[in-house]
Amino acid sequence: MTTTGIILILLVSSLVIPLEYSHADTTPLSPTNLKAQAISSSQLSLTWNAPVNATQSNVNGYKIETDVGCIGFFTVLVANTTATSYSNNNLVSGLCYGYRVFALNSAGTSSSSNVSSATTFSIPSAPTGLIVTPVSSSALKLSWNVPADNGGTQITGYQIQRNGTVIVTNTGNNRTSFTDNNLLALHQQTYRIAAWNIVGLSIFSNNATAKTENQTGNGSPTDTGNLGHAISDFVHKRNELLKKQRDEVLKVMKDCTEKMRNTNSTQRKQIQEDCKIQLNAIKEKYKDSIKQFKNEFKNFRETAKSTLNEAKKDKAADKNDIKEFKKDVKSFEKDGKKQEKEFKKELKSANKNLKKENKNQKGKNHDNED
Repeated sequence: MTTTGIILILLVSSLVIPLEYSHADTTPLSPTNLKAQAISSSQLSLTWNAPVNATQSNVNGYKIETDVGCIGFFTVLVANTTATSYSNNNLVSGLCYGYRVFALNSAGTSSSSNVSSATTFSIPSAPTGLIVTPVSSSALKLSWNVPADNGGTQITGYQIQRNGTVIVTNTGNNRTSFTDNNLLALHQQTYRIAAWNIVGLSIFSNNATAKTENQTGNGSPTDTGNLGHAISDFVHKRNELLKKQRDEVLKVMKDCTEKMRNTNSTQRKQIQEDCKIQLNAIKEKYKDSIKQFKNEFKNFRETAKSTLNEAKKDKAADKNDIKEFKKDVKSFEKDGKKQEKEFKKELKSANKNLKKENKNQKGKNHDNED
């Protein structure tokens, strides 16, 4: 063999790569341990483990598919993500979502992981089995069963309505009983309840009705003091509400008056507009509460008439008690009118100051222009 031939053989042999050292990516194995979990009424979280051969097969991403409604029909949710977790947002409350994940590399796509599903949180179903039983001449006890479906998250409390009016917005606990006190003897009350969770309030339970016991059954006089106590409590709450609203309104008007000082006409107009917006916001804020108080006021008047009639018929009733009760009712109505009158008077005064300041500033600006 010539020298040239030997050199060529050596060159060719040096370029050949042994077969045992060659390598190409293979399709990865499936991701494992996929778990879907509800986070809120609109969010689910996913976690999974990488395939056992992820490193060897050079896994470079994952495809996520979802089955909306858990009906067995999957569509691509995420074409490629490198993470092993995912947060699916903007979902429908109370709907089931199924998921499966695939591993990706240069050779292709793995087979599917396990399928995992979860349902977003929703409001609870209605509490059931509400019953009301008399405890005394002034108290009724409510008891009920927890909702069959808590919406996927724990019950945080119950709202209680009596005769269509909310008496407890949220009990703040998961107890399934409640005693309503300070009621009138021989008066019928109708209740219904709804359950709270972090999503919101359920629909209401069945209505349940009961009547307080008769306090005069043993010859004891008709209890006018019970209603008197309720009226006193009502007046106090109403006055607190009016005071709170009044203070907020007067503060806004005072602030507006202060801001108007040393301003030009354009600035004054803007301040006035801002003040109107704030005052309307306060009005809306207290609108429902004031409406509720007005409804309760009507109920008190009707109850007062009924109680007075019962007391007059009751021979054992103390005439002085009846007299005091009448005074309480009159005082209640008089106090309500007085509070409203004072509020209007203060508003009128504050409004007058606001207009006066506006006029003063106009005068100052006019003098400056001259």
